[in-house]
Amino acid sequence: MKTLTYVTTSDINDLSWPVIEQNTGLYSPATSVFTDFKKTNPRVIEPNVRADVLATIMKKEHVRMKVVVDANNNFLGVVSLEDLSEEAFIKQAAAGYMRDELLAIDLMRAKEDLLAVSYKSLTNSDIESVIHSQKENTYQHLLVVDEENMSIRGLVSANDIVRQLKLSIDTATSTSFAKLHQVIEGDYANSKRLRVA
Repeated sequence: MKTLTYVTTSDINDLSWPVIEQNTGLYSPATSVFTDFKKTNPRVIEPNVRADVLATIMKKEHVRMKVVVDANNNFLGVVSLEDLSEEAFIKQAAAGYMRDELLAIDLMRAKEDLLAVSYKSLTNSDIESVIHSQKENTYQHLLVVDEENMSIRGLVSANDIVRQLKLSIDTATSTSFAKLHQVIEGDYANSKRLRVA
């Protein structure tokens, strides 16, 4: 067993913060807004979790999307807070389902219905290209696939882009790529602040 050293915090005033590129702009590498699952564990959930319980868990954890995996961690799809909205539950109730019967697998977006971006193309792209290519995407997250080993490598979040670019968009609610594109093309169309080379 190793001995730990303890120190008092009475004279400590500072916190350590992650190093974030200060001059992130539209022309910054797309990887600067990429959550790499080789560096950060993916937020996963099994398909048989009750959907209403999952919605509560995700709100408490401040997580807006989880990757759905089976017992062997095989990728099945994704489920977001948008997928677990009250409207989604009402729609399922109208179809004859009881709220407490619905599982994550019933409301998730299956992998067959998802489109992801190639990790290789992401590493050769910039933030502006990601935003423009996703201008029709009404969801907040874009999956990234590593085609070399055929795995979900990570994701890009529209809210992460908003935070990195320091845009005046409320990230307390979900921001879709479509909304982000609309704001960039409108409010920030000629902003020199965003066009960092």
